[in-house]
Amino acid sequence: MPAGDPQRVWFPEMIDDLKTNWSSSMKWEELAIFCRRMTEKRIQIRQSRGIKSPKIRCSKCGKVSRSDNIGISIRSALFVLKNSGVVSGEEFKTLDKDWKTFKKKNNLNPYGNKTDS
Repeated sequence: MPAGDPQRVWFPEMIDDLKTNWSSSMKWEELAIFCRRMTEKRIQIRQSRGIKSPKIRCSKCGKVSRSDNIGISIRSALFVLKNSGVVSGEEFKTLDKDWKTFKKKNNLNPYGNKTDS
């Protein structure tokens, strides 16, 4: 993908930040805060480079518009850790399973925030 691709979620400097800040002892709450910071960083990167949000099509009416800047999920961070070689495939599977369990037990959304229900 080119560096200016609006579909890009993780820019190289964000991946570097994740690699630098990642620790296997990191708590899920800490990773959620980190992902929020990365969401803000992505917004700043896109603004500074003039990259518009990706276009989406409404499934109900078919209208095409720019998407909101949705957050970076914890699971997205886990995939980046795996794909960049920071954690092994087995470590990823364990982390992914642990995150799903923690998320369900604490009634959290994919970004680590409490859900309404």
